[in-house]
Order: sequence, then structure tokens, then C-alpha cells
Amino acid sequence: MNIKRNALIGLAASLLLLAGIYLGRYVTPSQSSISMAMDSGETNSKADEKEVLYWYDPMYPQQHFDEPGPSPFMDMELVPRYANGGDDSDQPTVRIDAAMVQNLGIRSASVVVAQSQSQLDVTGLIAYNDRALTRLQSPAPSFVDKVWPLAEGDTISSGQPLMQLRVPAWTGAQHEWLAVLGSGNNELIVAGRERLLSLGMPASLIRSIERQRKPLETWTVTAPHDGVIRSLNARAGMTLSAGAPVAEIQSLNPVWVEIAVPERQLGQVSSGNAVDVTVQGVKPALREGQVADILPLVDQSSRTVPVRVTLSNDEGDLRPGMSAQVRIHGEATQKALAVPTAALLHTGKRSLVMLDEGEGRYRPQAVLPGGELGDQTLILAGLKEDQKVVVSGQFLLDSEASLQGIAVQELAMSDETEMMNALHYAEGVVEQLNGSKIMLDHGPFKSLSMPAMTMRFNLANEQVGKGISVGDRVRIGIRDTDKGLIVERLEKQVAEQKDTQVNSLHYAEGVIEGLSDGKVKLKHGPFKTLGMPRMTMRFRLASEQVASDIAVGDRVRVGVKDTDNGLTVVSLDKQEVAP
Repeated sequence: MNIKRNALIGLAASLLLLAGIYLGRYVTPSQSSISMAMDSGETNSKADEKEVLYWYDPMYPQQHFDEPGPSPFMDMELVPRYANGGDDSDQPTVRIDAAMVQNLGIRSASVVVAQSQSQLDVTGLIAYNDRALTRLQSPAPSFVDKVWPLAEGDTISSGQPLMQLRVPAWTGAQHEWLAVLGSGNNELIVAGRERLLSLGMPASLIRSIERQRKPLETWTVTAPHDGVIRSLNARAGMTLSAGAPVAEIQSLNPVWVEIAVPERQLGQVSSGNAVDVTVQGVKPALREGQVADILPLVDQSSRTVPVRVTLSNDEGDLRPGMSAQVRIHGEATQKALAVPTAALLHTGKRSLVMLDEGEGRYRPQAVLPGGELGDQTLILAGLKEDQKVVVSGQFLLDSEASLQGIAVQELAMSDETEMMNALHYAEGVVEQLNGSKIMLDHGPFKSLSMPAMTMRFNLANEQVGKGISVGDRVRIGIRDTDKGLIVERLEKQVAEQKDTQVNSLHYAEGVIEGLSDGKVKLKHGPFKTLGMPRMTMRFRLASEQVASDIAVGDRVRVGVKDTDNGLTVVSLDKQEVAP
């Protein structure tokens, strides 16, 4: 009986031993696809070789301890922080087995230095290039013998015949010149050639007559180049006077793209700037051109400046009247770090990327993004050149980091650097200043891709507006926060004298009679500073915010600005009506 019992005990022990070997070989913590990049055993084995600065809880890395032991915050042991900043740092990471990286589709890209460049997107129209227009005229009094069956809008090729003209003045001059050609008298020959030229005969015809020694009865007018017929004024049997226009031939290569640039954004455009033009319905849709002309005109209704872009049309598939999307590339500005836009994760409170630290180790890092440059985003703070960021699979890593409690590594910058990098700048004019609120007529904030407009902002505090008055031209620094755009810096600029009258406001009292489509109808009293009597008229609002708290029937104090676009209402202050 004892023998049988001992045999059973031995068999059980053997099975337990085999199970232990199996578990030790095949089921280990390292087989987890994603795990915390902290190995306690390895840490302990290295502890004797490195100087320990302090111990900490990875969930609360800001709290340091002088001795090892259990964490007072979590059910885990404290982790050492070494003097040489080795693997066990206060920045825990997500670890992925190398074999799983490809299966999970995780890809990384390097942080690079890019040349930032301003861009302006506008809509344009393909148009004829008037510099490629050729006008054909009758060289002398003549008769139209024949006109080929053509019409305006027809496409023609270089050398294609258009009409035949008979020029009576050429007939006698040709016979006289042919008579002296055989005389050998160079003076008479030269005089005869000059006479034909003075009568409007093309030099090519004179050379042909000289070779053939035969007068030309009619002249076949041909197209000087490929293009389209813009006008055709000759008809068979007509009599033409000298200089009479007979046709206009328009070349279609190159063409113009006519665009209208808002006057406040004109500083982003210069002659010669590279331009990307996208035209739907042609292949390739994207074409490259350049700014040819910035016209010295301003449209009074739209406050825009006409700009012409020259665009090659070798295939002839770009037709005048087509619409086009135009992107103007401005001058290159300062260099900045850049990452693929796809690498950025936006949480609402911050922007972050997943840093690839090699060997399957990843951690979240907060960054301060700037403007976009194609498919890349400029990074103002948070990264260094040649670091690697995850561009595919970052959502999975961010989710795992959150589950494991890995805190985002926040930006480490001095207060001044943070302020300068986080602020977005533009120039403008102060329209109103009331305590912690300010209304600004500002230019574009390029780093925010925000166009020029007139709008109201909150000041970070009243000290920001200290020393600033209505009408001052200022450099504005704003920060994009969870509460909206906040003005944190106002730097007074030296304004040109000519701006004083334009930027000053004129006041009167009145009653609101109508509000619609960005306009207000006012029955107002006299604007004394304008010499404008009382009347009822309609004004343009600087922005819809000006009338946000105003209703029809309200009595208001009206502030208007005399602009190139007419009188514009920039303030409406509701007045109490006496009982």
C-alpha cells in the first residue's frame, strides 16, 4: 500500500515539474505584446553598478524618496533613478515586442528641420494672356478678294491662311523694282526695296519676289502663330483703308490666372512667387506657375488687389473661363522643426506625439505645433532634430499608455521662451478698449491661418492694455487657449501720419431701424466731426459682433470709421431710454 502511495506521489511531483518547465519557457511576462518598459529584476541587478540618485513611483515621478520600499501611492515598489539617466528614468514607456511592431502597423518618421514658408490660398479664373495677342491690319488701301471659312473662337495653326488681299499700290512699285533688279545699280535696287517696305509690304514677300522675279498679284494673310481667333473683321469684297484691323489672333500658351488678393494679405505676395494652380477636369490637375503682375489697383467694393499668374499651357487644355484653386508660396522664413501632420494627436487641452525611442519603446510627448507646411506641421517646442515620432499606430500606443498610467511628458521651456513660441502675431489698429476687452482691426495671423478681420478679444489682464489707446497701431500677440483667443501682448507701433484720419472714430446718437446681411439701418443725429447732418441711412458693420447685443428699436451711440470702403460702423453702445 505504501509502495503504491509513494508511486502516486512521485508521479504527481514529476507532472508538477514538467508544468513548471513549460510555464517558465513559454508563459513569461516578456511574451506580452505591450508592457511597461520597466524590468525590476534587471533594475536590481544593475543597481550595484550605478549611483542611485533617489527612488520614485512612476505614477508620481515628481515625488522623490531617499530609500527603496513600497510606494505610498500605488501597490508597487519604488523605482530607482540613476545618476547616468539610464533605462530606469522618470519617463516610463510603452514597450512592444519587436516581432509585433510590423504586425501592428507601427511606422515612425524622423523630426526634420524645414524652411517655413507663408502660403495664401485663393480662387482664380483662367484668362487670355493679352501680351500674347497679335493684331493684323491692312498695310495699305486694299480690297478683300477672299476669306477662308473661319469664325471667332476657331482654333488655328501657325501659317494657316486667313484671307487674300489685293493692294493696288504694290503693283506699280513691284514692276519698277523688278525693272531695276537687272540693271546692277545698287542705289536704285535699295531705293526700290525701301519703297516697297514703306508701302507696308512684308520683308518676306520682298525676298520671295526677288527670288522669283515675278510680281505678286494678291497677298495671302496667314496666322502668325498657333492660337484662337479673337476677332475677324474682313469679308470678301470689302474695301480696307490703311491700318484697318482685319483680325486678332490670341495665343493660348501661356495663359493668365486672374486672382483677387485681399489688400491686408498683399504683403504675402511678390512678383515671381511660385504658385500651385489646381484646375479640375484636366490632367494633370496641378500645374506650376508664378506671379507675373500685381496691378496698381484696389477694388473699392471688395477691397482686393488684382494679381496675374502666368501659367504654361503646352497641351492647350486650359481654357479661358475655367475656375482654378491657387496657392501662392511666399518667401521662405525662419527654419523650424517639422513632423508629418499625421503624427500629431490632439486631445483638446494639448497636442502630443508618440516618441519612438528604439527597441520597441514608446512614450507620449507634449508638443507646441505651429503652422502647416504641406503635409508637415512645424513644431515650436517639445522635440529635437533627429528624434523619431510614430506616424501610424500612434492611437493604439496612446491608448495603451493611458491604460498603463504613463503621464505625458510636458514641455520643458523657460517662461519667456514659452510665451514667445506659443503666441501668434499680427499687426492691427485698436478700435475699442474697455477694461478686459478690446476690439481690433487686425491683419492675418499667419501661424493660425486666420485672415484679416475686425473682431473683439479678451485681454489676459488689464495690464496688457496699459498705455494703449483707441486708434493706436499695435503688434498683437495672442494665445490659443481652451477659452478662445486671448490677447497677451500689445506693442504700440509708430503709425504713419496719414493713418490718423482713417483710424479715428466719429460718433453720433441714433435709433436702430433695421439689421440684416452685415448692415444696419440707422436714424441718426449729426456726426459733427464729419460735418454730416442727421438722416436715415444704411451702414456696413465692421463685423457681426458689433451688433451682437443690439435689436431693432434700440437707441444707440454709433461709432463709425471713414474708410476707403465708405463709412463703417465699428461700435454700437446701447443707451438707456428715459421713462
